[in-house]
Amino acid sequence: MMLLDALRAAFAAWFERAVPAELSEPRWLERSLTELGAEERRRSIREVTLEQLGNAHWSCHTHF
Repeated sequence: MMLLDALRAAFAAWFERAVPAELSEPRWLERSLTELGAEERRRSIREVTLEQLGNAHWSCHTHF
């Protein structure tokens, strides 16, 4: 049961970050790159790069 509680709490925390509390609340992902500040743009590019590196790393492993 503790595992299910931990999974539920993790999912609830993720959902709280993924879905805005108010629909009118602006989200930086919905703005164009020209509207983003330099730091936000750098952080966005870095997150995508890290995700791609992780995918490339795990896809090179055999699945057997």
